[in-house]
Amino acid sequence: MSPAKGNFVSVNHQYLYRMLRTTLVFFILLTTQFLSAQGQISGRVCDKKGNPVPGANVYIDKSYDGASTDANGTFNFKSNTSGKQTLVVSCIGFVTTKLSKDVKEMQNLQIRLKESVNSLNAVMITAGTFSAGDNTKISVLKPLDVVTTAGAAGNYIAAFKTLPGTATVGESGELFIRGGNSYESQTFIDGMRVFKPYTASAKNNPSRARYSPMLFKGTTFSTGGYSAEYGQALSGVLLLDTKDTPIEESSEISIMSVGAGFGQVIKKEKDALTVNASYTNLAPYNKLNASKQEWEKLPEKISGEAVYRHQFNKGLLKFYTAYHHTQFHILQKDIDYLEKLSYNTKEKDLYFNTSYNGSISETCLLKAGASYSNNHNKEKIDSISISNKEKNGHVKFKLKHIPNENIKLSMGAEYFFTVANKTISLSNSAWEQNYNLKNQLAAIFTESNILFTKNTALTVGLRGEYADYSESFHLSPRISVGQKVSEHGQLSFAWGEFYQLPQNRNLQLSQSLKEEKSQHYLFNYHYNNDKRILRAELYYKKYADLMKYEMIDNSSPSNFNNTGSGYARGLDLYWKDEKTFKNFEYWISYSYLDTERDDKDFPEKAASNFSNKHNLSIVGKYWVEKLRSLIGISYNFASGRPYNDPNSDKFMSKKTKSYTNLSLNWSWLISQQTIFYCSATNILGHNNIYNYDYSNKPNSEGQYNRQAIPPDTKHFFFAGLFITISKNKNKNQLKNL
Repeated sequence: MSPAKGNFVSVNHQYLYRMLRTTLVFFILLTTQFLSAQGQISGRVCDKKGNPVPGANVYIDKSYDGASTDANGTFNFKSNTSGKQTLVVSCIGFVTTKLSKDVKEMQNLQIRLKESVNSLNAVMITAGTFSAGDNTKISVLKPLDVVTTAGAAGNYIAAFKTLPGTATVGESGELFIRGGNSYESQTFIDGMRVFKPYTASAKNNPSRARYSPMLFKGTTFSTGGYSAEYGQALSGVLLLDTKDTPIEESSEISIMSVGAGFGQVIKKEKDALTVNASYTNLAPYNKLNASKQEWEKLPEKISGEAVYRHQFNKGLLKFYTAYHHTQFHILQKDIDYLEKLSYNTKEKDLYFNTSYNGSISETCLLKAGASYSNNHNKEKIDSISISNKEKNGHVKFKLKHIPNENIKLSMGAEYFFTVANKTISLSNSAWEQNYNLKNQLAAIFTESNILFTKNTALTVGLRGEYADYSESFHLSPRISVGQKVSEHGQLSFAWGEFYQLPQNRNLQLSQSLKEEKSQHYLFNYHYNNDKRILRAELYYKKYADLMKYEMIDNSSPSNFNNTGSGYARGLDLYWKDEKTFKNFEYWISYSYLDTERDDKDFPEKAASNFSNKHNLSIVGKYWVEKLRSLIGISYNFASGRPYNDPNSDKFMSKKTKSYTNLSLNWSWLISQQTIFYCSATNILGHNNIYNYDYSNKPNSEGQYNRQAIPPDTKHFFFAGLFITISKNKNKNQLKNL
């Protein structure tokens, strides 16, 4: 190495040394200045009684600076923010508190949190309401319960009949609530009215719920005292909520003893489409379990449903549609005819429903929707042809304002329309009779939900309705109160007035009818603790302005009026336990009903034919881990229903024998995405009698002949294989069975 090169290296080493020393000193000075600029934030968080609140989150808004309170409720952390900032304190069960001041003043703070009235143990008004789903704090049933109940066979209406307040009317299949007729309850999907919730069925054969339970995330079943948002139901409402945006795509295949089904979920970033299609034909099944009746064509049904969802930044849009085509042909014995009557029925039903739920601002929510139904039922009874066409529509707009967590204010308006036509004609004849109906109904409603404390709640509502048919306006006030009486128990009271027009088929025959009216009084106790629920409810329902008419030749009603009245009172009990026995849950429901009505062509006030004084249901489900199986059992008992024997001097004095039904089902998880499901009803073979038909005229001995109305078959068996295909290998259809 040359001397010149050695000197150059030495100079560079000295230069680098001085640069590193200068940089290090500068960094130390900068760090010291930065640390000295950090503010110390400290204090204590307690409740209104001065008790410490551990685990509270304390942080500077819009920064990463913060800490959690210790067991004494104290916190201490440093922040590099300066000037006026917002300190946020949040904790489950308490109202989030914000404090704005200079960081230099955020030392030794004393912060008191107000207990949240919306905490998990806050009071909920439960009078008259049963919920099934994950969208409520108090769920009496889970979504799984609704469709895995033995004997329900995937029919959510049948599952709800195991709850108190419902009657057992086997030949109908519809909901009868607390002494009310089936038309007194209404069904809504995503808040929008469903006008034809049941499929067409043969005379004295039970109908089924029209829509698939696979598309719903939760249901609310009200047996009285329901919200002012809903109307035109004297007894109760059934609210169905479709599922929100699915997490992933999947395909579902169903192969059943009565048909087949297919479902597909298509998922995009902000859009999702769910499609279901099914085909049902009882002809093959009938060869294995023959019907007692003579079918020319056993019931056959083709149905399809679809739900489209689009997620906006501040709301969710849903579009639901369903189509059902049903047909059957049966020869039935009529006691007034020597030969059997031919009933040939074809029904087509198309339903649309769209809804939007979103926020306008932080304190204002918007809910709007519309539904439309087009139903055509063609029936031929021997030489008589009957065509029923109905078009119905519903539009709703609702705003909810939430100024704070204690108060929720709702108001809205809705509009209904009905266009119905009934045509009766004779074969080989020019004779034809037409009955038409056009009706419009407008309604406004408002409701206030007030939480005074987490122990006391009040709901006050008012609904106004104007019916074009009757040219009348009615106000329906409603009120309900909830009060916690212990950590896990609460009392609720509800009262309200409800109006409903008679059925369309009666409005077509008379222009003088007006709304029927009912008043509900409900007193409820609800206990919910550690997977155990107890409910007890006393109720009284008063009817006024019920429809009455006179019968001409026992066939044609006339002289319609609204002079009828009635009452229903009783006690409903419900107990559910998911805790006591491992892998086993059960519920027991009991209803006592005392009711009388003077309506239709009743000569005096009497118990109706669709009322049971006593109803008992016991439902159990047991998960067998080794067999990967869910076994279900249900027992139903109903005391005899009143019926009128024209051979007796006393009206509605006779009763059918008691109804009993013990059903079993089994769900076997063959693989994580393949399930075998089977069920059987009335396994003890009880000879149930639904009702009796009497002849219109006496025989030669002056007596009226009668015939019993039994079930179509003593037992009903069902078996199916349900397959799910998805990326998530743990997903299956167990919750849908």
